[in-house]
Amino acid sequence: MPKIVDRTQRRDEVAAALWRLAFREGWNAVSLRRVAGEAGLSLGSLQHYFAGIDDLLDYSVGGVLDILDDRLLDQLTTLADPGHAESAVREVLRKMIPGAAEDSATTPLPENGWRIQVMAWLAVVNRAARNPDLSARLSAGSDRLADAIAAALHASAPRRSPGDARRDARGLLSLVEGLLLQLSRRDIDPDEAAQVITRFVALAFTP
Repeated sequence: MPKIVDRTQRRDEVAAALWRLAFREGWNAVSLRRVAGEAGLSLGSLQHYFAGIDDLLDYSVGGVLDILDDRLLDQLTTLADPGHAESAVREVLRKMIPGAAEDSATTPLPENGWRIQVMAWLAVVNRAARNPDLSARLSAGSDRLADAIAAALHASAPRRSPGDARRDARGLLSLVEGLLLQLSRRDIDPDEAAQVITRFVALAFTP
């Protein structure tokens, strides 16, 4: 009897092989043949699951977006408590930095762990720039998070106008995205990025 292979599981395994190969050898090394070898498949077998490299990239990026969507739900839940607005915003933004320790009891990710997460995020942004559906999905999540951060800022200082709160929220999210770029170049490390976030969140909440 032929072995029954779970199609979704196999596609996920191939996507994981793509991320490993891209991280280890760079995007120039990524091809269907190289990914097939990394996944332990023949090229013909891989082509049963993906029509081409674009199909594989879209699927792999979609998997990262699924993770980001799950994380977004956690972030919005954290921001729902107006009693601890500043600490909630700080916690949410620090969690957007892979490898940043939350506190002294938290063990940071090993360097390869946080660097591959940063690489995956950059790949999502790059892919979304050429794929309207992915771009819309990414923008919608960013808008929801900005609205929640703006609400937390406004709740902590009701005299702040909603427009100012929204602009400050966008500024904080832009700060995180800039820090992710610096992490990708190794200009800073995750703990330094977390310290920057702590400082600028405190400034945003200063009346």
